[in-house]
Amino acid sequence: MKIIAFSNQKGGTGKTTACVNTAAALVKEGERVLLLDLDPQGNATVSVGVHLKPEDLTMAEFLLNNARIEDVMVDSYLSDLSIIPSDTTLAHIEVELISRSKSQFLLKKALEKSKDVLNSFDFVFIDCPPSLSILTVNGLCASDFVIIPVLCDYLSLEGLSHIIDTVREIKSKLNPSLEILGVLPNMIDRRLRITEESIVLLKKEFGNIVFRQGISTCSRLREAPSFGKAIFDYAKGSSASDDFLTVAKEIKRRIK
Repeated sequence: MKIIAFSNQKGGTGKTTACVNTAAALVKEGERVLLLDLDPQGNATVSVGVHLKPEDLTMAEFLLNNARIEDVMVDSYLSDLSIIPSDTTLAHIEVELISRSKSQFLLKKALEKSKDVLNSFDFVFIDCPPSLSILTVNGLCASDFVIIPVLCDYLSLEGLSHIIDTVREIKSKLNPSLEILGVLPNMIDRRLRITEESIVLLKKEFGNIVFRQGISTCSRLREAPSFGKAIFDYAKGSSASDDFLTVAKEIKRRIK
């Protein structure tokens, strides 16, 4: 079982979409995946067809050690994709998280207590918030690897060095086992000249950590979350669905 965080402190990079659909692609590949929604917006939660009721337990209770993983984990619409859901409660408890001893390790400790359940999964994906918050630090401290989705434009490439510096700092000070699994070019529009220029620059600057296959822009990919489905079940055969399957296979190769 490997734990992989999807993180980029710059918003708008399609991080949640990449996380959810890569998880679904691995399920298509025969793997069992647990998705942790660490973003208070809860977008990963609704993207897999989970709609919370007021009485439902969420990631907030799990992080605060007020609920076991069995109490918060729910099935998505895919039989081999489960999720620990999130909602705005998670944003409201950030101050409480910071006040706790070794607050950056709360998620790691909660997962360590849940090893028996986690070992039934092949992968655990963490959808981190689009900011460098205590929640993001928790996600990176609990992970074996991080995937960094990035857009192919100038401002996104400028911000990429910051998240890579952040990951390296967390590796040196908090989580020595953390590795960058790859930089994932996302929402690629090959009609734009800047796209090809950015991909060339990415590969020149970061070499083999850039995934060979990026994710093509696709209107159906933007629509799929509102239907609570991954791209494979909303628009099977689309270019984006093929891209995600290729990325899933590359993830497995890189880990091996």
